[in-house]
Amino acid sequence: MDINFQLIQTITNNFAEDQKVGSGGFGDVYRAIYKGEEIAVKKFHPLHGLDDKQFAIEFCNLSKVRHQNVVRLIGYCYESRHKYMELKGELVLQTVERVLCFEYMQGGSLDKHIKGNL
Repeated sequence: MDINFQLIQTITNNFAEDQKVGSGGFGDVYRAIYKGEEIAVKKFHPLHGLDDKQFAIEFCNLSKVRHQNVVRLIGYCYESRHKYMELKGELVLQTVERVLCFEYMQGGSLDKHIKGNL
């Protein structure tokens, strides 16, 4: 399901720090409420290494997964906006927002539990 970026900004309170539940190399994860359901919103960093094709492949793969031990993909956002902004010291005209929304699982991420047991 396509979710527009403005709505995602609203439900994450414009990606407020107090709603951030995790962070990684590819993006940050925020807790939000969407249609009465608690969800995790993963906003990808604007990286040169993550191109449109890679994002599409990840989305397609995640949308096909149906397993009781894997969080369910709720929706996605892929929007291009034309505006001047500085990114890594360069002036760019376009920015692309890439977001994946998942069901929210209490207790944190799996990697934290695995690392805690090592």
